Amino acid sequence: MASPASISSSTSAPVSLSLPLHPSPYHRLPTLLSRRPPRRFALAPPRPAAALLSNPSHAQQENEDEDGEDEEEEEEDSEEEYEGELAGEDDMVEVGYVSGAHGVRGDVLISPRTDFPELRFATSGKRWLRARAAGKMQVREFELMRGKAHTGKKGWIVRFDGVDSLDEARQIVGSAVLVKTEDRPEMEENEIYSLDLVGMSVIVKDTGKLVGTVAQVFNFGGGDLLQVMVGSAESAVQPSSENLDSTPSCQHVWIPFAKDIVPDVDMESREMWITPPKGLLEINTRPEKSKKERRAMDWKEKKKLQRRITAAKKVLNEMEQGHILEGLASGDKLEKDSLAEQIGSIDFQLFKHAMNSVSKQIDSTLKNLVPNSSSSRKNVMKIPYETLMSHEEKGNYSFSNEFNKGREILQTSKAAIVLVTNGSDSDIMDAELQRLLNSFSEFMKGEENHGPLPFVIVSPAGQVDSIKNYLVENDYFGFDTQKVWVLEEMKLPVVSLSSEMKSKKILLKSPWEILQRPAGTGSIFSSLSSNKILEALNAMGIEYVQICSASDRLVLGHPLLFGAASSRSADLSIKLRKTSDNTEDGFDMILSIDHLNKMCRDVSKVSFLAHPEQHEHGECADGQWITIQPEVANSHRLRADVTSVLDSCSPDKLCVFEIVE
Repeated sequence: MASPASISSSTSAPVSLSLPLHPSPYHRLPTLLSRRPPRRFALAPPRPAAALLSNPSHAQQENEDEDGEDEEEEEEDSEEEYEGELAGEDDMVEVGYVSGAHGVRGDVLISPRTDFPELRFATSGKRWLRARAAGKMQVREFELMRGKAHTGKKGWIVRFDGVDSLDEARQIVGSAVLVKTEDRPEMEENEIYSLDLVGMSVIVKDTGKLVGTVAQVFNFGGGDLLQVMVGSAESAVQPSSENLDSTPSCQHVWIPFAKDIVPDVDMESREMWITPPKGLLEINTRPEKSKKERRAMDWKEKKKLQRRITAAKKVLNEMEQGHILEGLASGDKLEKDSLAEQIGSIDFQLFKHAMNSVSKQIDSTLKNLVPNSSSSRKNVMKIPYETLMSHEEKGNYSFSNEFNKGREILQTSKAAIVLVTNGSDSDIMDAELQRLLNSFSEFMKGEENHGPLPFVIVSPAGQVDSIKNYLVENDYFGFDTQKVWVLEEMKLPVVSLSSEMKSKKILLKSPWEILQRPAGTGSIFSSLSSNKILEALNAMGIEYVQICSASDRLVLGHPLLFGAASSRSADLSIKLRKTSDNTEDGFDMILSIDHLNKMCRDVSKVSFLAHPEQHEHGECADGQWITIQPEVANSHRLRADVTSVLDSCSPDKLCVFEIVE
């Protein structure tokens, strides 16, 4: 994300917050230019996401819980004491937390909350651990002996002096790692700490109206995001009926810290002036729930998880996979809760089907569809590449009926789009996504009396928050925010390498971590069903859904393709481009809502393959947990391709679009 354009003045101490659901307490922000007088600064290098958050509202709820909104908790907090080397934490900064034990010799795994992990976790010296014990918050001094980055994880393996066994390591799991504020690295003139933005007034530049006060700064991998409490009394600008923004009170909004949205920041007056895109303050608004409402929601979620775990235990025992349940009976609460969440997130209906079908090793229909399509399929339509790259007919009247029918489908909002992104570099992903969405947005603006289409993006876990922020920054490209979903690609457990299904065992990284990998594009149908998106599409009266993967030749929502599918009454239409080696780059297909319902409600129609892979994992031997580091393939990854949908479609209901140069 680009950096805001202006700033002036100094830095202050970084934030000190606690444990994983809190915003990043200690990181650098790109420098800004000043409104008076302007000065040019070099930008600080981009930094990685410093916090793992489920979503911003969770973090806000945790902060509010710690603030103690009801009197009873305030009374408890007032009685809390701090023990150990320090009486308080004003001169301490949190740089990470102990997320688990590593091995049996006392090493621990630390999740960083700092932009300087090497300095904090690979350099020996004094550190302090903060944890609650016997109802009191304790801060204890430890000597860090050594540390190294954890291969394959965004964490660090650290050894503290005096922590020499697995049991001793488990005792400090969950502790926050602190350092003295005075030991923080000196910031260059062009860098500031995130705390410098907290507490600043946020004002709309064009109107001078107060939005609120910066409460926290988050980073989910796509850039810095400001959480602004609307109409806060702590603002440097005194609110009044003339200058208070019309956004309802008792809410917060999310504002990307980008130069085109936050062009001016004045550190001396503690004010930042924003130029928000139309609708940004409204679509981001999140009403503040009372503590009673949050507790009720937490209780419901806990009960739902308990029901899923109960059902999962039965399935796992039936499948002779009960070994992954053993971690629920040992370890600390954090570890057991983590394992429960992982078990509860597995789609066991899909997993059982995958395990049952991997032995069939069916070849994909797509491999033979390109060379044989003209001879074996009646509904074949050859489309020039130039025609497909435009949403207009441009004098080619060969497809007039299809164009007109497709426009009617789009204008009456009878179509939906599901876009699958890959795990490529985030900058490449942003550029590709922007091209696709801008092109489709411009086309829809030129159409009269059209309604917004439902839009679903399925992406790797590490890109979900980045894509959400990207949509916010670009005002959702004109899509209806209530009809946009961003889903994490579904994962399934990795199983041991064996020809017998009953001998295939789910592999574990630790007693509390299941080894999982993406289940492939064929799991899209289960994702649409489990997230109740299929139900929503049916309720909206959707007739056709485009399911496609991002590529340089993809066109979203082309009226010709929707119209051709409808005019031929096709359940499935697939776009193929002939190449010299008969291969395809990605996939692009249109399903009728009836066929999509059939695929989503019957997972057995998706074909899985078992891909041999090499994975480090752990096993329990003679009561000790040992790590297995294989030299050859030792496991199967269960993966399905979305093109297996072809096997469930009747030939007379299949339409093939052959794209010719």
